[in-house]
Amino acid sequence: MTYRVFWSPTAEARFERIVSGAIDRESLAAAAKLIDKALAENPLAFGESRYDNVRVGFVLPLGVQFEVQPDVRTVIVFDVWRIDRKRN
Repeated sequence: MTYRVFWSPTAEARFERIVSGAIDRESLAAAAKLIDKALAENPLAFGESRYDNVRVGFVLPLGVQFEVQPDVRTVIVFDVWRIDRKRN
């Protein structure tokens, strides 16, 4: 059984800002798609627990903060950010 995945308006707006200025839009879209898939299939196995039902997860180049609501099989993504690797 799968979970429903919703992105909050704040997370959606942040993702749009990240993508709008990026030269690697395809990799960002691919990462978001993989995040959605992981959250829909088994959100409690994705990422790390933070507090209560809140978790963080990563698919480079993105990180997300989300809440799992197991009783209604729903996941809400509250925040998204870009992870840039340090270049020497």
